[in-house]
Amino acid sequence: MNPGYLWSLAALSGATFLGASTQRISGVGFALVASPFLVMILGPFNGVIVVNVFGTLTALLVFAQVFRQVEYRRVLAMMIPAVAAVIPGAWVAANVPSNVLSILIGTMVILALAASLTVREASFLQGRFGAAAAGLISGFMNVTAGVGGPAVTAYALATRWKHVAFATSIQLYFACVGLASLAAKHSLPALDAWQWLSCGAALVSGIVLGNLLGPRIPARVSRAAVIVLAFLGAIMLLLKGVIALT
Repeated sequence: MNPGYLWSLAALSGATFLGASTQRISGVGFALVASPFLVMILGPFNGVIVVNVFGTLTALLVFAQVFRQVEYRRVLAMMIPAVAAVIPGAWVAANVPSNVLSILIGTMVILALAASLTVREASFLQGRFGAAAAGLISGFMNVTAGVGGPAVTAYALATRWKHVAFATSIQLYFACVGLASLAAKHSLPALDAWQWLSCGAALVSGIVLGNLLGPRIPARVSRAAVIVLAFLGAIMLLLKGVIALT
């Protein structure tokens, strides 16, 4: 293995590990943290598919641990609109040029994160309409950018959904929307055997670490850390797309 490949493998594993551990701790960490970095490593289309695959696997593994605590009715209110939004989102992901898609993904992540910090009192995100709106935006962003967390986080903040209940319930949502995103793309990541193995090991290790650290880290601290990391990654991705385009 040449040094460049090893560095790429380490970066791929690191992004997966960080995403899995933060998702186990905060409920929404995988795509927010890992998506910008995986897109930079693998390109917009393949990078988002990797996010969809390992984000879905992370959500399924966490859901298997917390399924008794899930608030199924609230999840379904967002999930049905989200799955419907996956179809147009898959078309955009397959037909928009890679440099433009990098800029689009970076911009969407930044705007969604900013919105999630400013909608605590937003009445339009409350009730059934709010759940449907959050699901539609989240589903579209999940299939195009691999990032469905900010919209549902904004809904949770606006409806004062308790963090522990949200972090456990949303795993079922991410698992189902992730599977719908993969089905709509009819594709799996173009990874070699070493990349699959390293990402799988990083995912399991990240969840184990999250299980250990989760009870010890306050919800505010974990959520703030996810937002900071996601902002940094999105800004880097946006700059990369602008530089390549110009």
